[in-house]
Amino acid sequence: MRIENFFTYFKNQLKARQEQIKQSILSGMAKDWSDYRYLTGKLAALTQEVQELTDLLRKTELDDD
Repeated sequence: MRIENFFTYFKNQLKARQEQIKQSILSGMAKDWSDYRYLTGKLAALTQEVQELTDLLRKTELDDD
């Protein structure tokens, strides 16, 4: 497996997890304010990870050229 394929797969998994957390927040699954803050923090962290992987994939594509 090429490393780019791994990064793409992992990025897609992170995006799927983001969607799950978004749905949890939107459907009112947070039990209290603390739980809501926890979920929004996880969402922010996942968003940052996706951006890091996107940047890394873009860099590897540019390096290959």
